[in-house]
Amino acid sequence: MAAPSKALKEVIDASQAENTPSEATVNGSPKKPRARLGPTEIVHLPASDSEPEDDEEPPRMPGEGGNVGDDGDFLRDYPEDTEDLQLQHLRLKSSSLAPLNIPRFSTHLKRLCLRQNELTSPLPEGVFTGLSGLEELDLYDNRLGSRIEDDELKGCENLTSLDLSFNNIRHAPNLPSLTKLNVLYLVQNKISHIEEGELDWCKDTMTSIELGGNRIRTIENLDALVKLEELWLGKNKIRALENLSTFASLRILSLQSNRITKIENLEGLTSLEELYLSHNGLTKIEGLEKNTKLKTLDIGNNMIEEIEGVSHLSELEEFWASYNQIPNLQALDSQLAPLKNLETVYLEGNPCQKNDMAGYRRKIILALPQIKQIDAT
Repeated sequence: MAAPSKALKEVIDASQAENTPSEATVNGSPKKPRARLGPTEIVHLPASDSEPEDDEEPPRMPGEGGNVGDDGDFLRDYPEDTEDLQLQHLRLKSSSLAPLNIPRFSTHLKRLCLRQNELTSPLPEGVFTGLSGLEELDLYDNRLGSRIEDDELKGCENLTSLDLSFNNIRHAPNLPSLTKLNVLYLVQNKISHIEEGELDWCKDTMTSIELGGNRIRTIENLDALVKLEELWLGKNKIRALENLSTFASLRILSLQSNRITKIENLEGLTSLEELYLSHNGLTKIEGLEKNTKLKTLDIGNNMIEEIEGVSHLSELEEFWASYNQIPNLQALDSQLAPLKNLETVYLEGNPCQKNDMAGYRRKIILALPQIKQIDAT
């Protein structure tokens, strides 16, 4: 299964409920290893977290006074050909960025991580000027918001991945200068809706957008992102599957932990390979007639009473339906047995398992000899 490519998947949409097979398989697994771009410099500030001796001056962060030559530019000894720079958990403030003279890494720097600092909006203009080689910018877990404007990130025109998760963002960013951006992470912010045209600036490049853990109630105004391959909307307040017809290239759709009661309006998603709908209010498996490329179907933790509507999914490999209301295993022969590529079935937590603890696994093995895994074992 194609896994999300970033450490952000620690929270995978920030959407998953506790202790479910879906979470363990999709969200808890090791992430795809990142190709090493070149020399990585992980920056540490000696004694910055320790108590100073009585005769010592407490350490200052850039922008807190003192000479830049003393402690403002603590990157001054790092080589200019550094390609991967980690400035994580250093208590950096927005005023700390200019003294660091990050532009001196110019075309060499490929990845810049500023996670878990104290950056606030607006970011000073010019702090990223000249970083034409920068491909990934990570601003996860800061204090940015309520909107990120284009001037704050000017100079990163070749950026392909931007992580703005775990901030205080209330509106989708407007970044027209990022003409090559194809992955945008906005997990766990305070976005309640996407305005019409708000994301049109990335309609020709965006392939993956993560909006999990926000306050979105309606899937809307994403239609222009016709090149999307991954759409992550878990842990919002969405009640209906709608406005998805333009996503013919979509491979992954995640809407776990919402308020959806019916599987519908997926006819246009003919390339869909992974569908995650656990922790909703579904009562029936339906509406998948055109989604014949599905390889993973996650409908765990709903109120489904019958295995149905999946016998035509010939490429299905993973069927996760734990903790529903399925009373028996009679439908295995007609619905799952024909699926020769099926490898994994989760049905634990249903009455068919709880009421037949002794015979449950044996019956599945006899009905589905092709599978390799039943539940978590």
